[in-house]
Amino acid sequence: MPKKRNAAQRIGAIGEDRFRLSCQESFIIPNKVEHDFGFDFLCQPDLTADFGGTGPVSGVFVGFSVRTTDRDDGRIRLNRADAECLLAAQFPTGLALVKLNGPESAAVYFRMMDAAFIVELSHFLATAKKSTHFTPKDMRSGAELRDAIGEVSAPGYLEQVRADAARKIAEPITGPVQIQIHREADRQATLITSLDLYAWFEQGTPAEQEALYLATFGEPVRRDQRMRKLALSGKAMGGLAHLPQPYVLAGFVMDHPTRVRVQTTSVSAELPVLRTANERHFGYVYPAGFALTVSGRVEQDGQYVHKMRALADPDSDALLGDHPVLVDFLTTCRPESVFSFGDLGGPPLDATYFAGLGDLAQCAAAYRDAQSLDGWDAVPVMVKDMASPESRNSLLFLGSAADLQTHSIPRGLLLTAPEVEEEEDCDTALGTINIPVVCNLAHSSLVAWFSGHGSVLFHDGDPCGFKVPAFRVETIEVLPRVPSRSLFPRVLLGPRTLMWDAGRWAEDDADTGQWADDLRLRFQLD
Repeated sequence: MPKKRNAAQRIGAIGEDRFRLSCQESFIIPNKVEHDFGFDFLCQPDLTADFGGTGPVSGVFVGFSVRTTDRDDGRIRLNRADAECLLAAQFPTGLALVKLNGPESAAVYFRMMDAAFIVELSHFLATAKKSTHFTPKDMRSGAELRDAIGEVSAPGYLEQVRADAARKIAEPITGPVQIQIHREADRQATLITSLDLYAWFEQGTPAEQEALYLATFGEPVRRDQRMRKLALSGKAMGGLAHLPQPYVLAGFVMDHPTRVRVQTTSVSAELPVLRTANERHFGYVYPAGFALTVSGRVEQDGQYVHKMRALADPDSDALLGDHPVLVDFLTTCRPESVFSFGDLGGPPLDATYFAGLGDLAQCAAAYRDAQSLDGWDAVPVMVKDMASPESRNSLLFLGSAADLQTHSIPRGLLLTAPEVEEEEDCDTALGTINIPVVCNLAHSSLVAWFSGHGSVLFHDGDPCGFKVPAFRVETIEVLPRVPSRSLFPRVLLGPRTLMWDAGRWAEDDADTGQWADDLRLRFQLD
């Protein structure tokens, strides 16, 4: 059976011949690539001044991918691999379109890989489309080919157009940006300088938005570390893909010193802060890791609102004891309080507008009250403790323990067994009862030992409960942190555990922790 030649092969071969002839007519030497993986010709400019003269040949090669069509509209197609090949080439390149009007007549068009073409192909690759199309109206006439090759042969042309394209791709997302390529004998890098540094990071998912929020408004000393962990915007970085690596991203972050004042009818407090912002929020940051933030306008329930939030940095190791001004400020934040900001006019803002502020204020007040407890000087309470529900429960309990009228510990307790139903079933003796309450903070576990004198209850010679008119905190032990399955302060009672939840004690199963055998009720008879 004889070999056959199809129309596509015939059209392709004629198109390459027509492109080759067009190059010769423009004093361009077309070198056919033997092993073609994206580029059909590597062209060199013939620098002679006229047809009959003698002149040098340029040492620059310009690659061309040639597409031929006999369609009336002259349309050609590039798939994703074609576009990636053009963008990835480390030498000047172009796309040639040969429109055949029969085997003896053709028109040659071309488009060099300039900044506009890089942007167009990059946007195509950012979509889910499998191919893109071009027609002669998207191209330049073949008569301009020599001048165009001269332009792209200039030293540094390729990197310059790629830098220009990267800037055009990024600026709709990041705002104004400057891109510079630095090259030395043994290293190179691309320096990116942006007016809005935060705009270079992904913000598509709630997790990405929260990570950027924390980097912006969390403890300032953690900002650089957090920003290094953020995912860079794929769209903004798309144009940088073929520029020299590594990329050095620099930009401007506004940290304007100002003050926030909180006022009630009887008391006020001020906090020195830094005013900063990203694309979604602006806010006021205290350097230890506290912030008040206001979102941009967002739609909620059919209305546009500004969401306000109070933040305690969940990673801040700053000790509250080193920041009394923050404690004073938070303890002044009450439901009736209002805020005024040193650099903004307008009416004051109600404290109740800021989500989470009530919890932080309550926590700070409990911390302040707990400072009167014996042994408190060694307790390491950090800003991060205000961000942890478990630590907040611990502080609220310890704050209440400083008030002898709140009776944080039950005055009477019967450790029931099947044969013990009523207190009358027990014998009694006077003595001192010591009860350990285990409370977890971020980096430590506290054991608050409550002591009281009263009656110890016995059944068959074994202690089974107590009755005590009042307790006081004897001391607080600071121990290495042991995780608990509960978020609440607890008393270990052997077969069961008491949990302190919002001012009430509730029974739970036994909590067998590291100290289960050591932290038991202790009875000392008179």
